[in-house]
Amino acid sequence: MATQKEVAEFFGHETRTIRNWQKIAGFPQSKGAGGFCIQSVARWRISYLESLKSAKVDPAFDPIEDDEKELELAEKRAKLEDRLLIIEKRKFDLSIMRQQFAPITVITRTLERVAVSLSSNLESLLPHIKRSWPDMPAESVDVIKKVIAQCRNGVAEIEPDLSDFNPSDFESGEGGAEPTQD
Repeated sequence: MATQKEVAEFFGHETRTIRNWQKIAGFPQSKGAGGFCIQSVARWRISYLESLKSAKVDPAFDPIEDDEKELELAEKRAKLEDRLLIIEKRKFDLSIMRQQFAPITVITRTLERVAVSLSSNLESLLPHIKRSWPDMPAESVDVIKKVIAQCRNGVAEIEPDLSDFNPSDFESGEGGAEPTQD
């Protein structure tokens, strides 16, 4: 018969480990102080380790099976994302075919023409008004000049809204593509 300390030394463990083993079902009971049979403890330890090797893991707690399920879910998500990208590409291609998108160079040239036309029309506005109203008060002329200046400044401050722009939406092509207004 051996004490808990002697059993721990025999197996090369701490006494705390032997106390933990005592909590496992089937561990040989002590017969009082110094009442452990080392042979019984050794047989229990061998049978316990063998049972661990042959024990089947509960599928609900099988980390490998959980990893496989997560991998399957990730693969399904990736396939779904691929399908969504294909659908988005087809929608984009259809919008190009419907002429809802145009090359950026065409849009830029068109906007330049509009800006030049607006500028020339604004410059000619005041002389046209003066011809149709020759005795127009100077205060009215000043108000019209201020409105024209505000319009020019407002147009000069216009910048594209790129918050919805995603370069990856557009596949390679000359000049890219931008949506046009219908």
